[in-house]
Amino acid sequence: MRVLVVDDSALYRKILSEAVSCVSGTEVVAVSSGPLALKRLDSETFDLVLLDVFMDEMNGPEVLEKIRRSHSQVSVVMVSGATGRDAAITIGCLANGAMDFIPKPASGSFEAGLEVLKSDIRKAITMARIHGLTALAESAKNPTQVAISAPPLNQPPMKRLQPPPFLDLLLIGVSTGGPRALADLIPLLSAKLPVPVLLVQHMPPVFTKSLAEQLNKSSELSVKEAEDGHLPIPGDVLIAPGGFHMEVVRNDSGKLQTRLSSAPPVQSCRPSADVLFQSAAACKLRGAVAVILTGMGCDGADGVASLKNSCPVWCIAQNQATCSVYGMPQAVVLRNLDDEILPLNEIAQRINKIFRV
Repeated sequence: MRVLVVDDSALYRKILSEAVSCVSGTEVVAVSSGPLALKRLDSETFDLVLLDVFMDEMNGPEVLEKIRRSHSQVSVVMVSGATGRDAAITIGCLANGAMDFIPKPASGSFEAGLEVLKSDIRKAITMARIHGLTALAESAKNPTQVAISAPPLNQPPMKRLQPPPFLDLLLIGVSTGGPRALADLIPLLSAKLPVPVLLVQHMPPVFTKSLAEQLNKSSELSVKEAEDGHLPIPGDVLIAPGGFHMEVVRNDSGKLQTRLSSAPPVQSCRPSADVLFQSAAACKLRGAVAVILTGMGCDGADGVASLKNSCPVWCIAQNQATCSVYGMPQAVVLRNLDDEILPLNEIAQRINKIFRV
């Protein structure tokens, strides 16, 4: 794996380069500006670019646009601060083709921040390898499954012939590639959707708020970061805040209500789609639609299984060809939990049809 680090800070170039070098099988090159990065990309082969969001000569979004236009096979991961402005720009980059982002170490223990950064970079390199394998398979016209397999259920539930007639919730789980997928999906959902939408996107704090704000601007639905004790109503799209699990429970009046929790991560994630879906399974729903979109790992599969064992559920999995990483949907498919497999550009239309809007 050849990794190109692009950052105008000499300190961060050094930190990022050293973190990449800790991953076996990698070679790292570091440059100080966007123009220098584009020159290296024109003359050499790289698998992954770690791209700083803010640079003086040419900023990250501008460099990303040129990379996507001229070197579309290269995976790009943004390196961002955790301020509101950084988060908003980073979410825009993810919607415009960046595969993922890595937060810069926050203030506090340098050693602890460096360990988190190394972990994030290992994850980014793994995703880039999967992306490269998928691209290789597609170029050979022999698509292959490259995600981690989920263990099968002892007795997989029978597939439904059609969606349930009575529905109370639309549940969505998504990870890597999610901001771009959600930017294509959420604005196409009908404003007349008769149920609330509860959504888990794997992201740290601050970034989920920016994601909600950007989706709200482009959607007829009300998209917001969830709060503890929120009473979701039709037309709401509630996104689990970074760093917290979001559950849905019945309150004393029997109404659905959100509950936020700082319980330990599940599937290495907080928020976790499994936590949300499993909490919904305990709510005695008349029915639900569960959508599993692009993402690494298998978060969501256990939750869909719990839902299907508790109430009528229709599960839509995004297809491999339109996923940035075919991990989470594949985990659902391998366990025979899907009722439909659809490309991203057909999912919103199908949801609207299921809800008859």
